Order: sequence, then structure tokens, then C-alpha cells
Amino acid sequence: MNHCKQGMFWRTAGVVWTAAAGLLLRAHAATGTIQDVQHVVILMQENRSFDHYYGSLKGVRGFNDPNALIFPNGNTDFYQPGSTGYVLPFHATAQCLNDVDHSESSDDMAWNSGKWNQWIPAKGPATMACYARTDLPFYYALADAYTICDEYHCSALGPTYPNRLYLMTGMIDPNGVAGGPVTNNNVARPYWWTTYPERLQAAGISWKVYQQSADYYSLNPLRWFAQFINAPSGTPLSDRGMALVTNLVAAFAQDVANGTLPSVSWIIPPWSLSEHPPFSPANGQTLTRQLVDALASNPAVYSSTVFILTYDEDGGFFDHVPPPVPPPGTTNEFIGGMPIGLGVRVPAILISPWTRGGYVCSQIFDHTSIIRFLEQWTGVAEPNISAWRRQVCGDLTSAFDFANPDTSYPFLPEAAPVNCASNITPLPPAQQVLPAQEAGTNLSRARPYRCNALSFADCAGQRLGLTLTNAGTASAHFSIYANAFRADGPWQYDVPASGSVTDYFSTATSAGRYDFTCYGPHRFHQRFAGSLRANCTQLNATGSLDADGTTFTLALQNNTAAPATFTITNAAQPGVVYSYTVLPGYLVTNSLPAALQADGTYYLAATASSDATFLREFQGDTDTAALQFITSAPPPIANPPTVISIPAISLSESNLVLSYPLWAANYMLLSATNPASDAWTAVTAAPDTNGDAAVVTLPLPADPIYFRLRP
Repeated sequence: MNHCKQGMFWRTAGVVWTAAAGLLLRAHAATGTIQDVQHVVILMQENRSFDHYYGSLKGVRGFNDPNALIFPNGNTDFYQPGSTGYVLPFHATAQCLNDVDHSESSDDMAWNSGKWNQWIPAKGPATMACYARTDLPFYYALADAYTICDEYHCSALGPTYPNRLYLMTGMIDPNGVAGGPVTNNNVARPYWWTTYPERLQAAGISWKVYQQSADYYSLNPLRWFAQFINAPSGTPLSDRGMALVTNLVAAFAQDVANGTLPSVSWIIPPWSLSEHPPFSPANGQTLTRQLVDALASNPAVYSSTVFILTYDEDGGFFDHVPPPVPPPGTTNEFIGGMPIGLGVRVPAILISPWTRGGYVCSQIFDHTSIIRFLEQWTGVAEPNISAWRRQVCGDLTSAFDFANPDTSYPFLPEAAPVNCASNITPLPPAQQVLPAQEAGTNLSRARPYRCNALSFADCAGQRLGLTLTNAGTASAHFSIYANAFRADGPWQYDVPASGSVTDYFSTATSAGRYDFTCYGPHRFHQRFAGSLRANCTQLNATGSLDADGTTFTLALQNNTAAPATFTITNAAQPGVVYSYTVLPGYLVTNSLPAALQADGTYYLAATASSDATFLREFQGDTDTAALQFITSAPPPIANPPTVISIPAISLSESNLVLSYPLWAANYMLLSATNPASDAWTAVTAAPDTNGDAAVVTLPLPADPIYFRLRP
């Protein structure tokens, strides 16, 4: 992180630095870790949502999202309710649009306690306007060449200032101890909490804010703090945090060429190039192209730099993914009883040799994730970031492959500004059609989540119990929505790595009926619909993905007094129906390798002939590292079944491998050559433990054989 003067060289930490002809030339002993990074450049643009820009981009969670929130009327949340029906996202051909309301109050109204159904009343139909590749050729090419994050959210449900404060300080002072809380764009008095640039300064790490004097707008949060306002000229806080340059791009390019680029740079865009409506996206493409080209002009600097392009907030433009918000009462995350965030998804592209190749990263991030990336790199901690944000949001490192850098510079289309003579307020067409998302997929980074949801009945309390599990390596956020029978919710949950959370939902006012959908990270959701009858006889279906992500296993339970036939449909096999008849008191399982689609996703539904209200839906994907899957058993039910079949049977070389939940490890394992006979004999082999499963390995028999468990 040191810098050299022209014509000098020295060695530090295994790195030889030289300079010749004004260029920094580096022979770097690569470590294959984040320590290979030498510079981080952060450009935060203005007021665009993810769907508004990238809903049409191939491979991202965009307009063809199979996990879009479903309203009680059966429409996805792309169909935003309006005064005369609904409004869908629609293509805007004009570059210069009028501003859309993006105040804190309108964002709270659109959010509607998480129901996500008031965008049109809050902001008007123009909120649904969106662009495509033809409108943003440079930005789409940038996403194709590097890594785009499709679960990156702004930090606050609100306007520019709170979100820019999260970027550079990690908070908005929610408890009002240092001039906050900051929920709007008014600075009534200077703030005085510690910013992250000050922490870098104290640690001896170079940093700088680049902002030019012409075409100026107050987007530098440091200018709102007393310690920067009062800093004398010639001091680091003044010279690095407040000083203005004549030409932003020229000053940045000169530092790149001279080898004087600081370790951390924040770039404040000129107002007309910030993409804030009414200014065009094309203007922002032009600025970004100039900055990235400046980096590429010095291969040594380019090969050691992370350039982060993101946006402060959505600007009032619609996005279909409701953000994670904390459970009520979470420390430092509520103001006046309302959650601060997370906010709407915004674009984020990571440009570096370690993010080259056209990847999508779908871990949940927000603006504090950028600080946390800097924490990982510099070792300088930011205590302002709340514990909840550290739990829910990643630190960006999952988007990088530090072991395999690609320093090639891609071909990128030209970018030219568009200065409009006038602006428009776009309106949806008379005949509405959801915009098409590009065909194809992108490479994806493994997500650190492995989610499941299990249901059970609390007969005495007339409640449905739901247990949310996460066998991943990072905390997973879940939201549960009521599809029918009640108007409250949604309910928010954070499940830590290798943990679980259980909650209960009363059916006392709906004659035992229930219908809930549990949404988890990215493509995960499960739906639970049915009835808890008077005597609490119960049908159930649970699903699990095996550890290597190749097989989906269903377990079908019948605790009624009569046989039940379950019907399974699979989106990967249109027209194919699986049918299973389950005897009273039995639990039957089957593994379905064909349930997985070509892109690693699965989407199955289970219904039952004996109960027209019963429905279970299972949706998710396998794009994760190989992890143990949690399939914890529900609490015991009244009058448990006397026989339980083996949940999973597989072959391993010349052996037969039986696996079943660990909670049944003390049950008696029985075998028979004819399941209709009474000639069941005990299997003497003792089970081994593998995570949450009991595993019995037997020699492969010559004749067909059946197994079951008895309590």
C-alpha cells in the first residue's frame, strides 16, 4: 500500500516497486489472497434500482425470477396494484427521465411493512420504467466482463444522504448521540461521529476523496462532519477529504499514471454525470468508461486494483426483491419504530482481475459490505456497523477469486454522453407485457447458504409450526408471507450458520386452515398450505437436497386413518407426474435426481388426494459449495406412527447405504423380502453418525429387500 516517487524503487513485504517514465511498474509476489490488492476505488452513482437497469440482463435475478414474491391474488409482485388494475415494468426508450419520488416516506409507503405492494400509490406509474442492453451497452458489457452482484441492496429505505453515510461511516447515528439520526437530505447541523476515512488515517493508510469544483453537488458525506469542516488547510482531513480538483477524471488519471493513487479512493461524480434523473444513464457510462480506461492505461495499477461501481439508492425506481429487514427491536436498526433498512436492490459491479469473467454473485450485500471488504484488506475495523448488518450482509469477498486473477482488459463498447433538451415522465403502454429477460446464464459464485423449512402441527395450540434451517456458512434471512386466512405479516427471521429458528402460526380463527410461503435467499422458497383438523390427523411432505447437490429427496407422511395418495409435479419434467400411496402411519421417501434442472434449480409441488387443501411447494437451487443439509425432525406428534420407512437408500460400490434422521437412531431397523408379510427381522449393524443423519452400511443383497424403522 506504499507509493513510490518517479525514478525510485524499493522492496517491501516481498514486493519490488519501481517507477519509470511516470508509470508505476510492479513485480508483485502474488499470495493468492486479498493481500494482492493494492488499491480500492469506489464510485457511487445516483438513484437507480437493479431491475430498472439490469432486470433484462441474462443470468441475474431479474424479470424471469421464479422466486418473485407472490401476492394473495396469485400475481407476482411485478404486477404492482394501481388504481385501475396493475402496472408492469415497461421499457423506457428516453435517456432523460423526470425524477421519481424517493423520499423516506414514499419508500416506507411502497415497502408497506414488507408487503411490497404500494409502489404505484407511493411513486406513480413511472416507477416501473426500465432499460435494456440497447440502452446501456457499456454497462451491460461491463457486467458481462466482470462480476455483477444481484443481491446488493442500498443500506436504508430512504434518499441519498443516509445511504452515502452508510458507505463512508457505517451508520446514520440511529440513537442520536452525534448529530443524527439522519433519515433525509437535510443537514441541520454538522455531525460528529467518527468516519471510516478517519480510521484509515489513524492507521497510516492512504486515502482520498476525488471531487471536482465545477458541476458540483454536495454528495461527499465528509463535508457534513464538524471535524472535516473545521480541519485547517494542509491537514489530512482537509486535503484528502475536502479539497476539490479542477477536473475529476484528469486528476484521477494523473495519480494512476504517476503511481500516486492512494490505497482507498472515493469518487464523487460531477452532478450531470451522476445519473440522477433528469441526467442520462449515458452520461454515467461515459464517466465510468473514462475512469476504468484510466486504470487500464497503467497495467501495473490495473492488475492490483478493485474498482467498485454502485448506486446510493433506487431513486424511486421499482425493484421486485423485498429487502431483508431486521426482526422488531433489533439494536441500532430501528428509528421511530420503523426499520432503517436494508433498502431496495441497486446495481453493483466489481471490476478487478479477481472478478473477471462474467460472474454473478448472489450473496446479500449492502453499502457497509464495502467497508467490511476494506476491513478484511486493511485490518482497520469499523465499529459503527451494527451487529445485525454484520450477520445478514457479506463482505464482498465471496465475489472474488484471489487465487486465479485474470489481468486481461476486455473489449468494451464506446460510451458517449446524452444531454437531453427536455425530460419526460414515462407512462406504461396500453397493452402491458412483462419485459423479456435475455436468454442464457452467467457463471455464478457459490452462495454461502443452504436453506430448508419444515412444518409440523401443534395440536393443543391449533398452531402450525415452521422450523427454518440453514446449514450454510453464513447467516440466511427468511421472510414468511401469509397467502390467505390472515392479513398480518410478513415475519422476518435471521438463521445463523448451522442454526435453526422455529415459529408458530395460529389457525384458531381459520378453522384450522393455513397457507404460508417462506422465502429465503435467492431462489429458495417453500409453500405450506392445508388444514389442521379437529383431531389433528396430519399429512405432511418435507424435502431435502443431498450434500453434493445432485438429488432431491421427498419424505411423504400420512398420519391419518386411511391411505393417502400424494401427487408430485416437477417443473423440470413438464407433463410428468409422480404418484405415491402412503399407508396410515407411514413415512415414505423417494429420491428424485431428475428434479434438478439444467441450471441446478428445482421446483416441485406435492398435493394429496385425501385433502384438497394440502399443498407443499419446494423451490431452490444447488449452486452452493457441498455442505451438510439440515433435516431436523419436527417435535413428536400425538400417537406417532408405528412404522417409518427408510428415508434414503443409495449404492456405494458393492454396499447398500441406508440413511435416516438422527432422531430415529434408537429405532429398530427391520428388513424383509416381502413387505406384506410379517417376516420382518432386525438388522444387527449399528448406525454411524454423519451430521444429522444415522447411516447403516450393508453388503449389497442378491435379492430384492425392503427396510423399515420401528420405534
